[in-house]
Amino acid sequence: MKNIIFDIGMVLVDFHWRTTMQKLGIPENVIDTLDRNMVNHPLWNHFDLDDIPESELIQKFKELSPECSEYIDLFMNNLDDVVDMFPDADKWLKSLKNRGYHVYLLSNYPRRLFALHTPRFHFLPYTDGRVVSYECHITKPDERIYQRLCSKYNLIPEECIFLDDRQANLDAASKLGFNTLLVTDPIAVRTKLESILEKENI
Repeated sequence: MKNIIFDIGMVLVDFHWRTTMQKLGIPENVIDTLDRNMVNHPLWNHFDLDDIPESELIQKFKELSPECSEYIDLFMNNLDDVVDMFPDADKWLKSLKNRGYHVYLLSNYPRRLFALHTPRFHFLPYTDGRVVSYECHITKPDERIYQRLCSKYNLIPEECIFLDDRQANLDAASKLGFNTLLVTDPIAVRTKLESILEKENI
């Protein structure tokens, strides 16, 4: 195992959109509606794809939930603090780098939010490269985004382990030959990864 590939959201950073909405004073029933009709709606993927202007997407969300229009604007205008790096994620990646592993990022992320949030990503100096969905207009689990990463950095899938919080993304990677690790707990997974790497070195 030479290369460790990380998803960003819910692996290295906490995407706490619901807490952000609560802090903004958005009622719980509205939050539940926006869960279904915005944040976890298939249309949200177009933010990551960067193939539809943000203003058009917001209008589509308002059409899905017209009674929530003002809350949609409120949320979308306050996305600076919707993520925080998980504790010591930077130290984790630094330790892997110091041990000779190459570290890459493979993430679905919207253009505007990536620019907003990267100042919080203190792990970036310890990465060797990245492929982000908005840059190539491809999102996981489309196999082309994994192939893009491999071709960009001359990676051999069998020499990589990919960490992601969504099984569908891991399944797609597995089909291409990647080793994979599902992240259900972003802190506990560090021990799981260590166990895998130790077995590789025996």
